[in-house]
Amino acid sequence: MDGKRLKKLFAQYWWLILGGTVFFLRLPSLFEPFTYGDEGIYLTLGQAIRRGLVLYRDIHDNKPPLLYLLAAIAGNFSYYRAALFFWSLATIYLFYQLSCLLFKNKNAKILSTFIFALLTSIHTFEGNVGNAENFMMLPTIAAMLLIYQISNTKYQNNNLKLKNYFIAGILFSLAALFKIPAAFDFPTILFWAFLLFLNQRKKDYLLFTIYYLLLIIGFLLPILISLIYYASRGALNQYLKAAFFQNIPYLASWAGTQVQTWGGLPYPLLIRGTLLMGVVVILFLFRKKLASSVILMVSWFSFSLFAALLSSRPYPHYLLQVIPALALSFGLVFSKNKEKIVPFVLSFLLVFSFLYFKFWHYPNISYYRNFYQFAFGFKTKESYFNYFGEQTKSLYHTATFLKLHTSPKEKIFIWGNQPSIYALANRLPTGRYTVAYHIIDFNGYEETMNALRKNPPPYIIVSAEEKRPFPEFFAFLQNNYISVFFSGDFNVLKLKK
Repeated sequence: MDGKRLKKLFAQYWWLILGGTVFFLRLPSLFEPFTYGDEGIYLTLGQAIRRGLVLYRDIHDNKPPLLYLLAAIAGNFSYYRAALFFWSLATIYLFYQLSCLLFKNKNAKILSTFIFALLTSIHTFEGNVGNAENFMMLPTIAAMLLIYQISNTKYQNNNLKLKNYFIAGILFSLAALFKIPAAFDFPTILFWAFLLFLNQRKKDYLLFTIYYLLLIIGFLLPILISLIYYASRGALNQYLKAAFFQNIPYLASWAGTQVQTWGGLPYPLLIRGTLLMGVVVILFLFRKKLASSVILMVSWFSFSLFAALLSSRPYPHYLLQVIPALALSFGLVFSKNKEKIVPFVLSFLLVFSFLYFKFWHYPNISYYRNFYQFAFGFKTKESYFNYFGEQTKSLYHTATFLKLHTSPKEKIFIWGNQPSIYALANRLPTGRYTVAYHIIDFNGYEETMNALRKNPPPYIIVSAEEKRPFPEFFAFLQNNYISVFFSGDFNVLKLKK
């Protein structure tokens, strides 16, 4: 078959090829053991919601509520990962629709969509894991799509413009209610729309102000509704602290006490903020020489990279927020002017950030080889599970023990960072905290001990991996509990009668 024939077939069936590739890359996520700590938190809080507990007041994590609500709807790990699978397909489709608006060249649309689909699906950026970044991309891209759709100055349907701006604001807000860093994509569209307005020959200041206000009102509305809801449930202070205010010291906690701060924020973060403002100024000054699509991609990339690096923490899924803008920029390689250098500059910045901040690296070849060897019968289930760590078998054994020896209404407590046990055992924690590092980071020692003393759980699990001191807790254990079961690093202790 000659090259022309292959090109023609690819042009006709590229969506089928892309769909098959994404299916191949995402299929393993539907069969993984439930070992990922953050997903354990999400499912545990989702389980708490299903049982009538109020987020933040009765059970804690430091993210806004939508991720936990999604976990509550899913109900268990399998359905949660299935939701991620189909959510990701919808995200890829919306991304393609956005690329169709930005590029006339078909190859540009195909290349940018392939890059987006691959980078958001592979194990490198934890595309297979149900973190907030994987979910917040869909509303963000949908919002960008709505705004860009009516950005053409010849587009005269003002009613549709009004609706799109308002809905786009709501979508940006929903993304932020999955995780706060998504809010940094909102200034992208505010900045871009402002520059677009300045470049117009005929400026209708009143109409633009109305559009702008509708966008901002749309953004604030879901957040305001969430504040009203948690205020009505007596959880407003806890909600504000957990989802918003506690994230400020959280930004500096990874770097440690060695880093100087100003106003509670580390200097490296302030330096990155200054660089971001430098990019904004440059785009402003050269706004008439750059295509609106280029301004959108560069500003979106810059704001999202700043958001991904907020805490300086090396978790690869943070970088998923950067992928949409980066992938779109690759459509510019088919440009006939200097714009084609943009994707390479942005790629350099992403790779530099990955290396400089020492983001953790997750292998791809061994990950997929492990699953497909198991799928085709070349590996046993035990061998397949062992790939995910020595604790995998112990997690399931411990959860099974707890299910056999407690009732669903009874609570347990884990001193460690394996919240998957709560979700696997279908049991809730005593107290608000699901992991030891939250008790430590947010100084929850006294609150935790009060909860344990008030309602001593029938079983407490201690992980040997967690070696940080908690003397009151271990004195409480010694006086009230006896060890009855060991599995790997987990010591299960039973309340003395």
